[in-house]
Amino acid sequence: MKQYKLHIAFLLLALLHLYAVYANLPNLRFITKPLICLSLIFILFRETGLKKNIEKLTAVGLFFGCLGDIFLMLHDKFVAGLASFLIGHILYVIAFSKQTSAKALSKHKSYILIAGILASYSYYLYGILQPSLGPLKVPVILYILVIAAMAFFAYTRRYQTNTLSFIICLIGALLFIFSDSILAINKFVAYLANSGLYIMSSYILAQYFITLGIILDKKTRP
Repeated sequence: MKQYKLHIAFLLLALLHLYAVYANLPNLRFITKPLICLSLIFILFRETGLKKNIEKLTAVGLFFGCLGDIFLMLHDKFVAGLASFLIGHILYVIAFSKQTSAKALSKHKSYILIAGILASYSYYLYGILQPSLGPLKVPVILYILVIAAMAFFAYTRRYQTNTLSFIICLIGALLFIFSDSILAINKFVAYLANSGLYIMSSYILAQYFITLGIILDKKTRP
């Protein structure tokens, strides 16, 4: 955390973007939104050097998050945005799985409860969205499954990294589920007042916490 000034700069960028959302300033929003993930890639690089596989995978995942942010701001590019974020989540799954030990999980069965909770929520969310999905049913199902898997593998890092890294990454993963749930309900079910602020504030925190969790990981892995 030596580069604390970069974290402060990121916070200011995030607040500027949220102001653009709140004040409905599309030009400012278009400029600041892609910078969110690009800034996090830079912070991750400066803090870690991207020496470990988990750091490299997270950086590429953030890049696809940036692509997703851009696509979602363009007209009729929702599917492209969904695909970009899907790839980003798959990369996070791979990154987190590299700090998952089958031996550790065999000793600690709490992952079964977590898997059950995530599966139940995924089924519940799909039940809400399903009547309005139309031709997007299969892509949305796939997306729900992958983001649930991302949160699950964020949990399975529990015994392979330090406590702070584990907690912050897990919170980031859960915030991602919250953000995407609000986005999906707002798009497919019904308009939610101030949904843009809820979506972007939780999304920014999700990406930041995942990045910060990887930075705080003290394990020396290839």
